Amino acid sequence: MLISVKSSLETTVSSGAADESKESKSDIGNEIHLQPSILDTEQLQPQAQEIPLRYRLLAVSMILLFATGSSFAEAALSPLKATMIEELGINNAQYGAISSASSLVNSILPIIGGIGMDHWGATYAAILSSVFVLLGAVISAPAANTGNYELLIAGRVIMGLGSTVIESTQNKLYAHWFQGSWLACVFGVDIAWNRITGIIAKVTAVPMSNINGWWGWSLWIPAILCASNLGWVMLYWWFERSIPVQYRPPLGRDASKSENWRQRRFGLKTLYRLPMFFWVFCGSQVLQNGAVNVYTSNLADIQTRTRGTSKLAAGYNSSLSGIIPIVLTPLVGAFFDRWGWRMIIVSWTAILYITVFILIGLTKVHPLCPILISSFALSSGALPFLASIPILVGDDALLGTAFGVWKAFQNTNSVLLEVAAGAIQDRSQDNSYNNVIYLIVAIKCLEVILGPVYDVLDGRWLGHSLRMPEKKRIRFRTDIKAQGDPLIGWRSDRTAFTIVIAELSVAIVAAWVVSPNHESVRHASDILPGLHRVFHATIAVFQYSRIISGNQHADRGEEGSIRDQDVLFLELC
Repeated sequence: MLISVKSSLETTVSSGAADESKESKSDIGNEIHLQPSILDTEQLQPQAQEIPLRYRLLAVSMILLFATGSSFAEAALSPLKATMIEELGINNAQYGAISSASSLVNSILPIIGGIGMDHWGATYAAILSSVFVLLGAVISAPAANTGNYELLIAGRVIMGLGSTVIESTQNKLYAHWFQGSWLACVFGVDIAWNRITGIIAKVTAVPMSNINGWWGWSLWIPAILCASNLGWVMLYWWFERSIPVQYRPPLGRDASKSENWRQRRFGLKTLYRLPMFFWVFCGSQVLQNGAVNVYTSNLADIQTRTRGTSKLAAGYNSSLSGIIPIVLTPLVGAFFDRWGWRMIIVSWTAILYITVFILIGLTKVHPLCPILISSFALSSGALPFLASIPILVGDDALLGTAFGVWKAFQNTNSVLLEVAAGAIQDRSQDNSYNNVIYLIVAIKCLEVILGPVYDVLDGRWLGHSLRMPEKKRIRFRTDIKAQGDPLIGWRSDRTAFTIVIAELSVAIVAAWVVSPNHESVRHASDILPGLHRVFHATIAVFQYSRIISGNQHADRGEEGSIRDQDVLFLELC
């Protein structure tokens, strides 16, 4: 039955396209902001709430697991610091290079990955990212067998090439399946699942290092999980191809039929298509997430220095802050979907963080008090921004690029502020955290003001879309599109684009200059040149499978292209 429905749909679509091709050809040629592939696929896309619930639940159950392996491998690293220093014969600085090996690469790569994702589809970007994650895990794990520190560094960098992009693919796919229904709630579930993964990884890291008296299992077990993640991604790819075409995400198999693979090029000019409000949003969030990262990364040490807490107790206390958000984060997302008012949470969260920073760093109250307060702040910290990006962009075809830009800002902010905080602490007497606390409190005071500012701009530029529940804002956006997009918040603006891109460029250069992790990139460079063959072979496999499955009724010219792809596939493999 499913096959008959699918064939009838494809027949209807192809006949409709033939009738409309003459009328739309000239219009498409004059369109400067939309690509032909986007126009072709958007005609087939229903609203997310119209997709059958069984498809959405199956999709989210697989997408949720895309990054589990990379998240587990990353979180399992910190409890193994003493073990790695002993087994690999390295010092604290070299361990620091391991723990942040992917930071520099991920200041640029998310943008490139996001642009490519919007052109070639989030599913194929997820497959390629999973391949890099698995390669990195498999390259780094043998360091336990050989005691090779450089091998571990190289593997972590290569893993970073895929880990940050695959998170953006998840966000883009969530937006397809749940936009207009429970999108923010799904974002919250994703954040909660990552926290669960992190807690499990930290709890099991040391026991894994004691299996059979060999610490290498703490690297090989995460590598096995990364392999299983690639399996989940491939299962989702099969699922996506087995459902009716009108329910599939755009720019997947349908876009490949309308354009030749080799003609699907992407460029940085895609960045200019992002709307003005999005750029203002990103540019005004300078160092905000970095302040939270400085707090979380130094929380245990702050307790030890200010209260004399033992390292074991400090680590236990710190872990408690991640438990409450597992439950509260999806509930905050459900609040956004049901009632809206996303920006008021921004100021409220900033006030909570200011309270936490002051209590933990400048007073002697029991550490559990600020830590429990911080758990509520963590529940609503990142979610308002993730839930707002699809609203600010207003175009599903640009969501991959938007999430990539946002991720680049976040990663760069973290590198800059963590280095700055370390330098400030080194210059203080007795390695005191007082000046660091003053800095991050000042940064969060700015965010208290930003919440009302965003709300005012939302009213002037987007008709208070950020205040609306999910279903209402989708209807509002549809009506505005029918009127020709009169709201300036969804329009491109050269001035905003230029200023914020310049800001990001300066921040990236500064992060590369001040970061102590150049050594990790140098070690990875010994392995990276050989990866281009793996990359192109993977591309050929996907391309070959798409052509075989999508051109069963090809004409003679297309059959010739299939033979050409056979040759290319065999040459690369």
